[in-house]
Amino acid sequence: MNNYLAESTHSSPKIYLDAQQGTLLIVGRSIPENAMRIYKPVMEWVEQYLVKPKKRTTITIQLSFFNTSTSKYLMELLKSFEDIYKQGFDVIVNWHCDDEDILDIVQDYKALVKVPVNIIANIPKE
Repeated sequence: MNNYLAESTHSSPKIYLDAQQGTLLIVGRSIPENAMRIYKPVMEWVEQYLVKPKKRTTITIQLSFFNTSTSKYLMELLKSFEDIYKQGFDVIVNWHCDDEDILDIVQDYKALVKVPVNIIANIPKE
């Protein structure tokens, strides 16, 4: 299975998906006008990966900002790993938050999905 790389732009994040290492990285800003164009290839890659996943999959998300349409795909991404997690595979989500609003959203996600979500809050103190 091939790895997947999409470089960041002013409105889309860097996305690097590594099948051999079992790592998924999404970093930057995600405010595309057409989120499906950005995330459909990601979801297709994940679908293929889940056929024969690594024993441990690590998902790292570090988005400084994301829009509502991105939010839908992020939730779909996390939910897609629930079945393999229930089967005994290690799925670790490390979500870095630099903003109070994003932290609130991620806490909601954590309550809604059945995979472990480690929230790494780097919110500056006022």
